[in-house]
Formats: sequence, structure tokens, C-alpha cells
Amino acid sequence: MSRTTKLAIAAAVILAALLGLPFLGTSSSVTWADVVQPILNANTAVLEIIIGAEDEGAPIIHDMIRGSRIRRRLSTVDGSVSIIDLEASRILVLAEEDKEAQFMSMEGLPSMPNYLDHLKNLITSLQDNPNFVVEELGTREIQGQVLLGFCARHPKAEATIWADAKTGLPVRIEQVEGQMRVICRNMQFDVEIDDALFSMEVPEGYTLQEERTLDLLGATEADFIEGLRLLAEVFGDGTFPDGVAVEDYLKRAPALVEQFKAMNLSDEEEAEYGRKLQNFLLFTRFFKGQGAWTYRGQGVTLGEKETPIFWYRPQDSETYRLIYGDLHVEDVAPENLPEPVAVDTGVEKRIGYQMWSKPYIVGTQEDYWYVLPDGRARVKAYLTLVKGPEDTSVLSVELPYPDAPLEAVLLEREPLVFRETGPGAYDIELPLDKLLAGQTKIICQWHLPLEDLENGSGVYLTVLQSLIPVTSYKLSVGVDPQSGFELTGKVSDGWTTPFTRNGGKPAVEFGSCGLAIRPR
Repeated sequence: MSRTTKLAIAAAVILAALLGLPFLGTSSSVTWADVVQPILNANTAVLEIIIGAEDEGAPIIHDMIRGSRIRRRLSTVDGSVSIIDLEASRILVLAEEDKEAQFMSMEGLPSMPNYLDHLKNLITSLQDNPNFVVEELGTREIQGQVLLGFCARHPKAEATIWADAKTGLPVRIEQVEGQMRVICRNMQFDVEIDDALFSMEVPEGYTLQEERTLDLLGATEADFIEGLRLLAEVFGDGTFPDGVAVEDYLKRAPALVEQFKAMNLSDEEEAEYGRKLQNFLLFTRFFKGQGAWTYRGQGVTLGEKETPIFWYRPQDSETYRLIYGDLHVEDVAPENLPEPVAVDTGVEKRIGYQMWSKPYIVGTQEDYWYVLPDGRARVKAYLTLVKGPEDTSVLSVELPYPDAPLEAVLLEREPLVFRETGPGAYDIELPLDKLLAGQTKIICQWHLPLEDLENGSGVYLTVLQSLIPVTSYKLSVGVDPQSGFELTGKVSDGWTTPFTRNGGKPAVEFGSCGLAIRPR
């Protein structure tokens, strides 16, 4: 295999590993705060990362991290190391045995923290979110270690951190974001690392190849199709790959290296293949469509014109793009998509809004009341829509207190249009396409003076009323430290939950209860 081949394969795999990381949510005395503190305080880190399933032979990313720079090796690419400068959007790839070097510049690189900063950002966003919940998982033996687990959740992210049950030091993190699962393990923080290991200078004695520039956001459907053709026709004996996610490519990297060895390609051909493979990866990694993509090409032979292998919904499109086994593409209405099968590629996807014959929308609701220093409570109602009439475009809601007007409505951080139809009643315009794609959580916000709830004896009572019929309802209360109030119920991570109702027929009214607060 030529030197250029090794650099081309190394560059493609290193890019896949970089893009595979998400951007940017007991009886032991060890607490969540104990576990996350070493992460928040760390300046350097050494760790291993696995993208996808942690099975035998899974590619392992070995990272050393200092500031915006990462020194990275991959278990599937022998003799290659990369220095990644996230601030400069540049990668230096070194083929150590052949003494070859190449720079890769990345245009359009989103704000991408190193994994250490990503963890810090995730922990901070979780803790600052009013819907932040930490569940203690107890102890479990993982790879010969007795670890204590904490699962932290908020509407956009979830992370499970496992720590040494005695010291509280974190050693493993499991995270799911969108269609990607990432495991970080064998973590060490504030390790002394030589600055020279992060140098972006080409080492003495290395031959520098021509620099390459990648447009990370420029990959098109045509690039993806060309990558499918290449993987089937050139590298797959006419059969499409088992998967098209980043983790699938990382697992296949050693086999690609061996195939390149036997192909006797020119340097120009090798570079062109590398470019096509990288653009193929960019299409799914920086997926710009709506909802999730689906791949079913495993075992399909190139040329099967009646067999669908991949489909996705372009942004703001009413139809899906459906790619067949002969790589022709058709526009298909949602109701004409292939029927689901038992197993689909990728991380489990969110279930979208479901149609039913009844004339009303039903869901679940979690209310978070936060007492402010100005004597008001800020109320955020997290409403998850589950089922509703076919082709509905309006959600009618009724607030429990007509004098507390609705201030904002968000769907996955996107503002929705609403209008008042009566005292405390509102119609919210629904983007049905987004609901069907899995974006079903709506946040409604309003404020309410606490004095309106005081019953004359120091008890603050609230009506328990959901915005729509719901099958579960929860009320949680928190207080600002400057509010002059304190919580009287059992407190978990700054919140108390005075009322919970799960299961049963859809309902709107659940009586009343105290807010579990009192003046300090």
C-alpha cells in the first residue's frame, strides 16, 4: 500500500471519528455533585470513546485533551495519529511509519467543543434546566469495577455517569443524542501532558502532502448516493454496507485498508476515493433533513430497482426522498413509505404524533413552578402530544388561571403562533409535519402572583388542571434563593413534587394541592 493510501484512509477515518461525537444533555454517600465536580474542574483529560455499540471489535478512539486541541489515535488505524485544533478548524494527520503528513481544513465546522468541554456544557445545561432530574441507579459491576450510577435528563439530552463507588471519581459516561450513542470510558482528569504532543508543526523528517479542504455542510444527496455506489460496487462485491452511520464506517475501516492494499490504485484515484467517502459521511453526520433518516440496505445487491434502501424527509418538505437499490430516487408521500420491520438501523428513534379517530388531542403534562424574588411564580408546562385527530392544525388549551395570560409557546425551542379565544383560552397553531417527525414536546409559559394563591393561613394552594386531556400529570416546585421562600416537601436536586398522577383515562382536572413552600 502506498503512503498516499494510508494517509487517505487515515484522514477519512479520523474525520469520521471527529464528526461522530455529539456537539452540543442509593445507599452510597457519593452524590451527583461529587461525581460531576472533577469534570467541571478539569483542564486536561485522557479518555477512550466508543461511538455506537460497545461490542467486541468496536473501534476505540483514544483521546488526550488540552484546551481546544486533541491528540487522537484510533484502534482501527495502526501507525496514525491526528492533532485536532478545533479553534482553527484544522487537523494534522501523521502517518508515523511512512513519515507522511497532511493538513485538513474544515469549512463550516459548527461550534464543536472537545469532549471534555462538551461534558461540561452538557452538565451545566442539565443543571440549569427547570426540567432537570437526576435518578440514582445504584451500584453495578462494569468491566470488573463496582460503579455507582446517576442518570441525568432534560427534554433535549440524557447522560448516565458511572463513578467509583468509593472515591466518587467518574470513570464512564453513556450518552444518547439524536441517532447517536456515545460511550466515554477509562477517564482521567487533570493529567500532566507534554505540550509538544499537541503541536500543529509538522515533525522533522516528515514529507508534507498537499493540504485538503472539506466543506462540512456542503454534502448533498448526490454525494451520499455516490458513496453508496462506491461502497457497494468497489468495496462491497456488489452489496450495500450493513450500515451507513459513522460507527458503521469506523468498524469497517480495517477492511477498507486491506481492500485498498489490493487495488493498485494511482495516487489520484486514492485521493478521489477518499474525498467521496468523506462526503458520504458528511451527509448523514450533518443531516439537514427533518426527523430521522432510515437505512435498510443491509444484504441488498446494487441494482435491485424495486428495493428501498434509504429514505429521509428534506427540511420543510411534505414528501420523503426514497433511494432504491439501483440508486434511483423518488419523492414519496408519508403514507406510502415502506412498512416498518422488526429491526431498523440506528439508535431508537422518537415516536411521533399518532392519529386516532377521537375528536380531541391527548398527551402528558409536567408543570414546573419556580418562585421568583418579585413575588411571582413562573410556570412552565411541558406538554407532550401523543394522539389527536387526523390533519389537525390547531391545539386548543385552557389555562388554570384566566388572569395569568399565556406569554410564550415553544416547540423544540421554536416559537409557535397562538391567539386568545376567551378568558384563559388559547388556540395554538400546530406544524403537523414536525409532530409526525417526532417533535411532540410543547412548552407553554406564564406567570402568576403568589398572593393570588394564599388561603389566609399561610398555605399556598393551586388548582391542578392540565392544558388538554392527559394520561399523566406532575407538578414540581422550586424556589429562587432570593425569593424569601423555602421548600417544605422532599427535595431532589432543588425541586419538590407535591403531586403526581400516572395512568388512567385522559382527564383535565385533578383537584388542588399545596405548593409545598413557606416563607423563610
